Amino acid sequence: MKLLNYTSNNFWHLLDECLALRQVETSLKIENDVKLIIEDVKKSGDDKIIEFAKRYDKVSLKVNEIKISNLKKLYSLNQLNKETLDSFKVAISNIKKFHEKQIPESYEVINMNARLQSIWKPMDSVGLYIPGGKAVYPSSLIMSVIPAQIAGVKRIVCVTPPTSNFNPYVAFLLDELGINEVYQVGGAQAIAALAYGTKTIKPVNKIFGPGNAYVAAAKKQVFGKVGIDLVAGPSEIIVVADDNNNPEWVASDLMAQAEHDENAQSILITNSKVFADKVLDKIENLKNELINKETINLSLQKHGLIILIDDLCSSHEIINKIGPEHLHLQSSESEDILQKVNNAGGIFLGNYTTEAFGDYVAGTNHILPTSGAAKFSSGLGVIDFMKKSSLIEMNEISFDNLSKHVKNIADVENLDAHKLSVTIRQTK
Repeated sequence: MKLLNYTSNNFWHLLDECLALRQVETSLKIENDVKLIIEDVKKSGDDKIIEFAKRYDKVSLKVNEIKISNLKKLYSLNQLNKETLDSFKVAISNIKKFHEKQIPESYEVINMNARLQSIWKPMDSVGLYIPGGKAVYPSSLIMSVIPAQIAGVKRIVCVTPPTSNFNPYVAFLLDELGINEVYQVGGAQAIAALAYGTKTIKPVNKIFGPGNAYVAAAKKQVFGKVGIDLVAGPSEIIVVADDNNNPEWVASDLMAQAEHDENAQSILITNSKVFADKVLDKIENLKNELINKETINLSLQKHGLIILIDDLCSSHEIINKIGPEHLHLQSSESEDILQKVNNAGGIFLGNYTTEAFGDYVAGTNHILPTSGAAKFSSGLGVIDFMKKSSLIEMNEISFDNLSKHVKNIADVENLDAHKLSVTIRQTK
C-alpha cells in the first residue's frame, strides 16, 4: 500500500494521481463494439440474442429458452443450505423495513387560489441486470428488487447471462421474490434488449445493475432512450482509525473491499505510523488464509493507500475530496468527523460495524455511487424507481391573480403566443 502524508506540500496532487490510476475508462474499441451490438439487437432481436449467447457465453439457446419459464426447475431446496436461506430471509426482511420508510409523499399547496400538487408514481417497468460471469451476487439481486417492489413497479424484468449451471440461490431468490420475467441474456446485448425490445423481451423504462465494461458502455449509449441508474466503477472504502483500534480488525476491513476486484481501492486514514505498520503486518498474516488472496494482493499493491494525518478530525477534507463509496469511521473522533462529512455513499460507524453488514443484512442498500459520484448522487433506493408529476389547477380567481405576471414575463421573453393564451381568456 502506498503511503501519503497529509502534511506534505504536494499531498493533494499525489492523491489525485493515485485516484486517477484506478479510473477504468471504456476503450474506443469497446464503445464501437457495443454500438454494433446494440444496432444488431435493434435490427435482428432474438436471433442476435441467440447468436451472441453462443459467441460470448458458449451456450446454445433456442428462442423459447431465452425466457426462463420455470424457476423452480433451476433449484432444489435439498441442494440449498437451510441456514443460508434463513440468512437471505433475514436480509430481505431488514431491507424491506429500511426501504419502506423511503416512500415519498405527494403534497398539495393552495397558493393565490391556484391548486398545486406534486404527485409521486412508480415507473411502469424496470430492467435489472444480474451479473453471472466470474462473480454472482445474490445479495445485489435483493437490493435491486425490493426497492422496486416497494415503489410499486408493476413490471420488474431480470436479465442474466446464459449458463449451463444457473446459480441455485439466484433462482431461489427470484422465485421467493415473485419475479416472473427472467431472461437469459447478458452483456451489451441484454442492455440493448431492455432498451429497444425484441420479439421475446418487451422494452423497459429504466435499467439498473452493475456489469462489465461492455454493460457499462451499453448503459451509456442507451441513456436517453431509457433511464439508467448509474455507471458503476470499482468498489472502494476509506477506513478512519487510530491506534486505539484493533489492527487485525482494520486489516480485515481493508481486505474485504480489496477482494472485490484488482481495481478496488482500500484507503486507511490514521494518525499513527506505528498503527499503520501493524495493520500492514496483519494483512500479510491474514490474507494467506483467504480464497481471494491474489486479488487482494493486486488491489492493495495497485491502489491501496495509507494516509497519515496528525489530527483525524481534519480527515473530512480528504473524505469529501474523494467521495468514497464506503466510509468506515472507527476512531474516537468518529462523531466529530461524521458531522463534517458531506460526500460518502454508505457510512459505517463504530468498531463493530464492518461494511459486510451493509453488503448483506443490516437493511441499507449496498448499491452505492463509486468513483467520487457520492458528491452528486446517492445509493439506490425506492425513489429511484419512481417519478413525480406536477399538477396545476387554476380557477377564475387564481387566473386573475396571476395573469398580469404571466404577460409581463412573456413580454420580456418575446413569447407572444404565451401572452395570447392568457389574454384570449380575459373577459373584456
